[in-house]
Amino acid sequence: MAYLLTWSGTLLCRHRHSGALLHRAIAPDMGDLEPIVLDLPPEQLQPGFGHHLRATLPDLPASASGMLQRFRPQWAEDQRTITLQHDDAFLTAAPHDDGISMVPGAPGGWQTFLPLSAADLDALRTILAASWLVRSSGELVERPTLGALFHLHVGGLAVDLRYQLPFDHAHWPNRLTLLRDGWRIDQICRYQPLVYYSAFGSPDHLEQFAVSVRSLIEFGRYQGPILALTDQTPAGMAGYLAPEDLARVALLQFKPHDRPGFMAARYLILDWAEGWTFQPLLYVDADTVFDGDVAPLLRTVATSDHIAAPLELTSTMAETAGAGASLFQRDFCSPGFMAGFNTGTLGIPNLRAHAETLRLIRRIIANHGIMHGRATLPWADQEVANYVAFRLMPFDTGPISRFVRFAGADVDTRGRRGLVHFWPVPGAAERARVMRDYLERLRAG
Repeated sequence: MAYLLTWSGTLLCRHRHSGALLHRAIAPDMGDLEPIVLDLPPEQLQPGFGHHLRATLPDLPASASGMLQRFRPQWAEDQRTITLQHDDAFLTAAPHDDGISMVPGAPGGWQTFLPLSAADLDALRTILAASWLVRSSGELVERPTLGALFHLHVGGLAVDLRYQLPFDHAHWPNRLTLLRDGWRIDQICRYQPLVYYSAFGSPDHLEQFAVSVRSLIEFGRYQGPILALTDQTPAGMAGYLAPEDLARVALLQFKPHDRPGFMAARYLILDWAEGWTFQPLLYVDADTVFDGDVAPLLRTVATSDHIAAPLELTSTMAETAGAGASLFQRDFCSPGFMAGFNTGTLGIPNLRAHAETLRLIRRIIANHGIMHGRATLPWADQEVANYVAFRLMPFDTGPISRFVRFAGADVDTRGRRGLVHFWPVPGAAERARVMRDYLERLRAG
């Protein structure tokens, strides 16, 4: 079964009541219009690699079926589209109106139609309705468009759909590889960000969370959804967040048993079904203040192939407990002078591609806790992540480190990168005070 895209990027349709043939823009709801279907296997209408090797095209039937049964499908000159002939005239979708006519004589572009499988049509609907990043340029495109010559336009990227179909869905719906000029590789990445926190325990930690959310909205200029993994009810959280901020935050309620549970709760995101719809996901500890637009960081993560975490340049894997030193020593690993990273900021491109890594971290944390005691690894969330990163290399510290500062009470507002993680400040109450002070200094300019 195949649908037919016109030269101008519209879909060949039939009016349900009048039966008239029309062509209209692709939309989630086509109203009274029913897309025309060619009852032929998509592979018969989309030449494959084997046809290239044989220098042949698939055979087309002498006549179409269903609503187009009086027409004879034939391959057009480009060997990717078809024409539909009746007697000596060809079905024509002119771009200046939505009507369909019959035009005699040799067929041109307006008389050609590009066959789409149901999967390709669904993909096009998704592309046209979502926001995407063009990987080669970093350009954010709110809504791609279809235009003349079967071209898909994603901002400055224009690709001819005749040389993209069938789409390769290996990384769909998060990414799609496209070919400019039919062979130059590019990629578009879905942009639907989520920023999430874990906020458990004492009023001081919840106060940190409230300051962080306010800074994310005010100075991070973040417009997307925010999630908090928390033991608080909405009523309880209302005691810390301003009403306008609380309205922006979704609460995923969970109550860890102890500090090791609090620390590792960030990996619970895998169990939230809706989390799988986002790209990218940015986890930040509650003791974080945003001091610049978060969009560049989010776009960097969305186009990355790896989970991102910022380097702690003074913490080496071989010697620093928080960077996994005990695990490396006991597994006879030699990370040398490699610096560890901090999991208080984690950039996850998407869960579909990186669930295996995150599940492995969770499994090792749980197994180690059962076998050796829950408190044996004081920073288990970070220690295990560093260990997994060294053994399997699924993390990248380069993309995100330039956006993150680790600082104390003396942090300078003039050195803004994007966010400040205040973990070096001792004590939860003191961190909350320092964060409030920094936010006020940001406001003062």
